[in-house]
Amino acid sequence: MKTILLSLILLCLFSGAFAQKATIKGKVTDSLNKQALELSTVAVVDLKDTSLIAYTLSKKNGDFELQRLPVDKQVRLVISYAGYQNYIHNFNFKKGDIIDLGNVILSSKMLKEVVVRAERVPVKVKKDTIEFDAAAFKTRPNAAVEELLKKLPGVQIDGDGTITVNGKQVSKLLIDGKQFFGSDPKIATKNLDAAIVAQVQVYDDRENDPDHLVSETQVQKIINIKLKKAIKKSVFGKVFGGVGSRDRYEAGGLFNMFRDTLQVSLIGLSNNLNHTAFSRDELNAEGGFDRSGGNTSFNGGRNWGGGIEKIASGGFNVNQNYGEKLKLNLQYFYTQRNNVNESANFQQQFLKDTTLLTRSTNSRIATSYVHTLSGLVEWKPDTIRNLRYNPSLSYNSNSNTSASSGSTSNNFDMPVNQSVSNSWGDGHSTQFNQSFYFHKRSKNKSKESFTISHNLSISPNHNNNFNNNDVVNYQRPELSDSLHRLSTRTSNNASGNLDFSYRYPLTKKLIVDVITSGIYNKTSDQVFTFDRKTGGFDSLLTNQSSDLKRDLWTENIKPGITYQLNKKTQIIAGLNTQWQQINNNFATSRLVQNYFFLLPTIRIEAYGIFLSYERRVNQPGVSNLQPITIVYSPLYSYTGNPNLRPGISNTYYFNFFKYFNNSQLGIYSYGNISSQKNMAITQQTIRSDGVQNSTTVNRDGRPSYNFSVGVSKGFKKIKDWQLGTSASFYGNYYQNLNLLNNVEGWQNTVAYGLRENINVNWKDVIDLNTAVGFNQSNSKYQYDDFRSIRVATYNISNSLVVRFPKKIIWETRQDFNYNSQVAAGFKKGVNVVSSSLALQMLKKDRGELKLSVYDLFNQNVSVYRYINTNSVNDVQNNTLKRYFLVTYSVKFNKLSTK
Repeated sequence: MKTILLSLILLCLFSGAFAQKATIKGKVTDSLNKQALELSTVAVVDLKDTSLIAYTLSKKNGDFELQRLPVDKQVRLVISYAGYQNYIHNFNFKKGDIIDLGNVILSSKMLKEVVVRAERVPVKVKKDTIEFDAAAFKTRPNAAVEELLKKLPGVQIDGDGTITVNGKQVSKLLIDGKQFFGSDPKIATKNLDAAIVAQVQVYDDRENDPDHLVSETQVQKIINIKLKKAIKKSVFGKVFGGVGSRDRYEAGGLFNMFRDTLQVSLIGLSNNLNHTAFSRDELNAEGGFDRSGGNTSFNGGRNWGGGIEKIASGGFNVNQNYGEKLKLNLQYFYTQRNNVNESANFQQQFLKDTTLLTRSTNSRIATSYVHTLSGLVEWKPDTIRNLRYNPSLSYNSNSNTSASSGSTSNNFDMPVNQSVSNSWGDGHSTQFNQSFYFHKRSKNKSKESFTISHNLSISPNHNNNFNNNDVVNYQRPELSDSLHRLSTRTSNNASGNLDFSYRYPLTKKLIVDVITSGIYNKTSDQVFTFDRKTGGFDSLLTNQSSDLKRDLWTENIKPGITYQLNKKTQIIAGLNTQWQQINNNFATSRLVQNYFFLLPTIRIEAYGIFLSYERRVNQPGVSNLQPITIVYSPLYSYTGNPNLRPGISNTYYFNFFKYFNNSQLGIYSYGNISSQKNMAITQQTIRSDGVQNSTTVNRDGRPSYNFSVGVSKGFKKIKDWQLGTSASFYGNYYQNLNLLNNVEGWQNTVAYGLRENINVNWKDVIDLNTAVGFNQSNSKYQYDDFRSIRVATYNISNSLVVRFPKKIIWETRQDFNYNSQVAAGFKKGVNVVSSSLALQMLKKDRGELKLSVYDLFNQNVSVYRYINTNSVNDVQNNTLKRYFLVTYSVKFNKLSTK
């Protein structure tokens, strides 16, 4: 509440400041025929340093308007349009000025015209691409690319590094049009200097959607960083290392060699700070902060844990262009992980008048070694054809050991059972993936096109698992048991598809299309279970072993139409006819299934509003169909059901998105309603002594509802202040059918949450980011014996960066999480405060010495709660505790002067 109040106060203050601003408007036309020039770029820059103050694009009729412009300051208005000479005029606005320029006439450039050096334009629009001139956005020396992006109008970067442009999420970030270590943009934004950037381009992600079939409200963005020419003949990068208390350490480096058509990058890191990526985000990375493996759990809680991990990783990225038509990419990564996790769990299971209370602990050590090799071939022989091939190969070797113990009692203070288990295992897996894409459109630039796409995945693996389980049953001593077993599993999964699509315009407004596809899925899973009878695992248990094989063929023919009412309104409809042939083979039986489905789809788009409906088929897994009972421990077993039918889901979607470029205001909303027929439901039988069996059955579901709304607002720079804010709210309502001890009942859950973000920057000296969140879930059961369950969590995050005095950087981060509903013995509130002090040194501040402390008050703990059918579970994991770390990093940059 305090953060929201602060947000309102800041908005009022800035709104008051805006009332003192100036406005300029006009209409951009062509000098030859006096026609309006739509999408002309209108920018206002600071005359002193040419930094961008505000910009907008002219409307269809050529009109433009820029509001809230600074007063008593020398500024320059630059209006540009591709193929035309720029319009330039200087102003010194006074308080309350509203200047109407009337018609602003742009003259076309003559082919033989000799042009003296043109005026630098801070922002340009070329078709669907917005290009920002990096020189128009001043950054401090040694600033990273992320700092530059934050200064661009419409760009926001969240605390986790997620980038949005004009309210839409960025799907990938390229360097000179090439991939840079895969899909993680933080490697580039946090490790490359802003000083090497010439332009920043932003455009829609249509790489796999050249026919613009994805709605404008849903398409994501691509950012392309264009480097300065000198950098393309340079070697640059960074290295860092640090040591600390509790034997904590980190080390890593990034090396880049860029040429005109060749990019080579090497990367490496090692640490025991739960840091699995290279994007060293100031406090969040260099001091090991925000590395506790936090992830959102089922009911909106936070899991600040998951063990302590030691990692060593390295790899390379190579891009090579052969002219403008052929691009090649090759990447290799090696990653070694060692994870040590200790957890405690408290479970409450409700069974009519009995509540089972189970406390358990678990210790686990897991190690993995992963090699990944991937490539990309992209060929564009001309403007109408595009071919892309993307193969990848990975190999994973792993091992793990674990030990756990638990005791169960009931609400009558009677002991129920006690268990001890130990397990260890090892395995290896290989996975090969490839994707092929070819698109061709007609030469006459109509909307006729032909597309071929193909995907293939092959993943064989093998593992061995040894399990020792001992259970003492206090209520029925004769059922006390011990299981000592070895399971060896060999599986081979493969899937592939081949799709053909053809689109043909019957008229300017009506397009017909047809999509045909063939899909093949093969599953092979062979498990041999041995019991220890004579000291070795040499007694094969045939009733606990399995040999599963499935061959699934799917053929689709989907005709469709697209009707374009106008530029902003269209209707897309289709009917997919689908055939499936399934051959399931078990150790002692066979199950053959044949299905035919009609799957309609419809989509309506109009002025930022998106409405759609679709029907899908979900086949049950082959292991769920296996007609045997597998005993995993004396307390748990699972029985397959060969009578399962495929589930049918019907989903209605709503989406709205609107961004006001002039005011940097974005509004979005999203919702869906989904219902399922023959959905797969877990049916449980739980005895009073805690022994349970599960199976899967079909039942018709009830509708579920989800929605979210949000708003983001960026503000034009006011003197030395920059402000941005966003808020979002979500709500869910869903009904789960619980089948427990032959009694059916519905679990009705209402969940909702609110999140507010504020970021304030003053002259790049002070940078404050604040976020507050609230999540609540209320579950009510149809069973009279089940009590309602409420889970509410609160979280507040604050990060402050102060760059004062010169060459000194102070950083502090606070993360507060509170859950009042966790069980007794578990910590309800966690307040983690981390700080650092850095001294910049060497020429151009390329060296940095930093002292960091993680969890200053030593309060970090991993606690979260989740609900599952008739149980409430509280979990606590071991986490990183307070430590101090001293790190030194240095950047190197050998630039060519030629």
